[in-house]
Amino acid sequence: MAGCASHTDLDTQIQKAEKIRIVTTTVSTPIAQEKSKNIFQEFPFVSGEYDVRGKFSDKFYDNLHFVYAARPIQKVDFWRLQKEPKSIDFIYILPVWIRDFKKVSSDLLEDLCYSYNISKQEQDILKQWVKGGGILWVESGTYSTKYDIFNKRGEIATAKINRLIRQSLQNTQFWNRPIKHYLFASHDLDPINYVPSSYTFQVDSNRSIFKDIKRLKIDIQNYLQNNFVVLAKPLVVDTKGRPLVTMMKYGKGYVVSLLPFEYKDVYYDGELLRWELLFYLYNLR
Repeated sequence: MAGCASHTDLDTQIQKAEKIRIVTTTVSTPIAQEKSKNIFQEFPFVSGEYDVRGKFSDKFYDNLHFVYAARPIQKVDFWRLQKEPKSIDFIYILPVWIRDFKKVSSDLLEDLCYSYNISKQEQDILKQWVKGGGILWVESGTYSTKYDIFNKRGEIATAKINRLIRQSLQNTQFWNRPIKHYLFASHDLDPINYVPSSYTFQVDSNRSIFKDIKRLKIDIQNYLQNNFVVLAKPLVVDTKGRPLVTMMKYGKGYVVSLLPFEYKDVYYDGELLRWELLFYLYNLR
């Protein structure tokens, strides 16, 4: 799908895309042979939640005859990937719990890899894989509930949580590119309890690749989270001029970064964004 596609255009393009194979991480049979909504068992591979019903008709999902192989970064066999670089199309990076996050350098990817126990040699393999045409999907950052860090008296240490979350992405770059971070917080009820919150974004279609994407939302279940995008080519921009989805070319491959948009609410475009982004990236290969 080159350029900007509408929902109708996407449906038409998908029906014509007979030469494109897309398989999920664990499903070995073609999606076309499965019940249409079974496609959500792996969608959108950054989640692991399987209760997505989808906002479109069965016909739309039945026509998704394209297959991709995707792995979370912590489950990649990098030694096999070095020998078989075409075995994976997408490697994705999820947010990291603040108690697992290790800040070891000014390079955010190195910090994330260290936090996921990925060695320097494996990181080099990752870079070579992207240079050779792989796609690194980054939907990451740090997060904490209100009950993850306590002081010596056993009390909730909200000040320390705030400090650690805010500092986690400070003075960092991603493969020598600057980042823009977004701090999201839930609503405090009292010193102990908090309630989830939501943040909505109005998309500027004149400055975005995908013209059908109008409204996006982030649901905050954690007490505090710090997400980021790499400052590169903007694919989706909101009406305040903030980049929400970006893409950076790296050799023959790409690094795509986005905020963790909600994708189950049918009144927002988080699901369509993911389908269009997957299709757009796949056709750049």
